[in-house]
Amino acid sequence: MKRLSIILLLFGISIGPLLAVTGAQEVIPLSDPIYQEMDLLYLLTGQGTPSASRPWTKAEAQNQLSYVNPGEDGSIRHALYTSIHQTAYEPLRWIFPDEFALSANLDLSLEGYAHHNPSYNSMGTWSYSFPERKPLARLRLDMALSDFFYTYSDLQYGYGLYTYDDVIPHVYSDSEHASVGALIPDASKNDILYVDAATPLIQYQKRFANNLIPASKHFDFQWPKRAVFSVGSGHWNLSFSRDRISWGNSRIGNFVLDNHVDFHEYLRFTAYSKYFKYEALTIFFDTYYANEPHIRMLLAHRLEFRPWENLTIAVSENVMYKDDFLDIRFLNPSFIYHNLHQESKFNAIAHAELAYVPILGVRLYGQFALDQAVAPNEDPDEEDTAWALSLGLEVAKPLDNGVLSSALEASMALPSMYRRDKVDFLMIRRYAGLGRTVHLLDYIGSPYGGDALVVLSETNYHVPSVGTLSLTLTAALKGEIDMYTPSIGGTTDYGAVLFSQNMISTLFCATIAGEKNLELSPSGIESWKIYSSFSFLSFGEYIQSSHTFTPNSWDIQMVMGTTVTF
Repeated sequence: MKRLSIILLLFGISIGPLLAVTGAQEVIPLSDPIYQEMDLLYLLTGQGTPSASRPWTKAEAQNQLSYVNPGEDGSIRHALYTSIHQTAYEPLRWIFPDEFALSANLDLSLEGYAHHNPSYNSMGTWSYSFPERKPLARLRLDMALSDFFYTYSDLQYGYGLYTYDDVIPHVYSDSEHASVGALIPDASKNDILYVDAATPLIQYQKRFANNLIPASKHFDFQWPKRAVFSVGSGHWNLSFSRDRISWGNSRIGNFVLDNHVDFHEYLRFTAYSKYFKYEALTIFFDTYYANEPHIRMLLAHRLEFRPWENLTIAVSENVMYKDDFLDIRFLNPSFIYHNLHQESKFNAIAHAELAYVPILGVRLYGQFALDQAVAPNEDPDEEDTAWALSLGLEVAKPLDNGVLSSALEASMALPSMYRRDKVDFLMIRRYAGLGRTVHLLDYIGSPYGGDALVVLSETNYHVPSVGTLSLTLTAALKGEIDMYTPSIGGTTDYGAVLFSQNMISTLFCATIAGEKNLELSPSGIESWKIYSSFSFLSFGEYIQSSHTFTPNSWDIQMVMGTTVTF
């Protein structure tokens, strides 16, 4: 036993210097609490806002943490700092000579779902649906070489977007879905099965359900869900990933890139310092549904500035590119995409973000996205005006062992936002299953799309490294203009007028949610958490011509779950 102890001690000494420098290019998933904790730490110290272009690598998280004073031992500020530091500097599981590191983790999750109203039977009628629901088992594998190289992939076993027993509609069989924006201009030529937020699915209809998948025919064939290739150094990173990505601080939905979908597939370059961050991004979209082969990509570049420590400004230009071949000239990230002058191939959206901390514990933030505007000397009847705006206020203060924060946010988008007759900002993705392939239709930016007005209030109590308790209230007004509404190009009867049609759909959702990390004694278990949520949802309709409101239905939904990581 003594000899074994000496060997382990010598091995620990030999690899000790490597622990601090291994795995810095690891990409931290958006579900990690580090993002919430870094936001709170910056807010409580008056440092403004950390980069809202996410996910970060550990190197970038280390860079942002280095600008913050950890505070006094025992303070909430110090507890936040310590929790973030642990995540940002945690090495991979096994360290080998030559600065090579390897990790393998198994996540086992049990979730139960219950609700009152079986007519709430789609992803859009549940507050906790497909992108959030966890698979029964997930095996995570990652490797790193020093601070330069990192790669990750996972394997999972759980329910897919749909089950084998679901009846999936054809996109062209319903006259209301004769087209899907510029994605599918004429649906009669595309024989595809589709799922959207309103498609009835068995898993959401059941009064009681769980994630204990009974047969492999319901299995999610769309894996790995995350696949990351990442290289870089202390101030730059290049990644080729299948992962969630987000631009902005909005809790309702970011206008260009939002994390409400389960993943995007992208090539991304970032370079960053304390006062500046540059990003060049290309997202690749599925086009296998089309009769005529073509390429569809989002080309984007983003500049983020911190002229003062308490003010962050970001601007970006983003174009959807569609063509039957790839013109390499268009991939230059320093070009002004709007000046490509190829209306049949491009649709551009300009975007700006602002976050300002006037005093400790108070943050003002907002986003503005411009899809189309009439320039001087331009024909006002040529295109519809299309833009979106969100504004928010967040307040935070230490309370006992945690941080109490509250946010109030409002967001609106005009009907023609994301919509053009040749190239638009909609997405379609295929999900393979046993004997059939189903396509998900969705927005790339805000999940509400255009013709929408949404207000959200969120209150959180977060204890670093322990857990979170939150109350979220959401009220939404959604007009009739959606991704299926025909667009004829130029000026339409709905382009620049919010709620121009007779009916307005209403949504109210109140959710209480909590998550707790359990303390563990040495037992081979790396982490163990429990979580639950309780939601009340109500949908209705307001008819403008008669000034009448009809509360159609309501539902109570409960989720309980636990995840053990080995």
